[in-house]
Amino acid sequence: MNIIHYALVGIGLCISSAGNAQVVATSIKSAQLSKIVINPDIPKANQHVKSGSICLWAGSPINFGSQERTLNYERFDRLFSTALNAHGFKAIAKSADMFEGEGNSAKPDFLVGATLRPQTVNVCDSIGGLKGAIAISVEWQIYDRSKQQVVETVTTEGTGQSLKFQASGLNLIIDQAFSAAAVALISQGVIQKYLGTPGSSSVIQ
Repeated sequence: MNIIHYALVGIGLCISSAGNAQVVATSIKSAQLSKIVINPDIPKANQHVKSGSICLWAGSPINFGSQERTLNYERFDRLFSTALNAHGFKAIAKSADMFEGEGNSAKPDFLVGATLRPQTVNVCDSIGGLKGAIAISVEWQIYDRSKQQVVETVTTEGTGQSLKFQASGLNLIIDQAFSAAAVALISQGVIQKYLGTPGSSSVIQ
């Protein structure tokens, strides 16, 4: 009887300990796009541009510029933060802060710099706008503010496509390509290394 009694007491203690266990959500860190530039160096052989409503004529290559330069920050800041937030990560859009510098702004744990480079262009340009596809690569630099250093440099790729002529078709497909390159940071597990995994938790006894 004593053996059975002690066994029951032991089981009770185990149940009690399990009941007192606490599930604690893993701390999720934040990121913010800090700068984006374009490297316009694309081989002419990678540009395939047609013109006309039925795309029969040879068109002029897209002019991405002659040298590396900064792009519209607000535009890509929103694309980056939207891509990460949609997958449950914490991205802070600096362009959404109308009162920057007033002391109330959230400070991100990581800053991200991006260099966009066109890879291939297959489009048709007409009076009705532009359609087609563009592939880009984006080199990302991830800066840890606590360590004050770049902790990773990685390149991802993305493609944007429009099946219909659109007046803003070029911007549309570049935006799509950039967003896809940002999502690739997640699919490759890069973002999780630094921001944590949304919804993850640990058990504390």
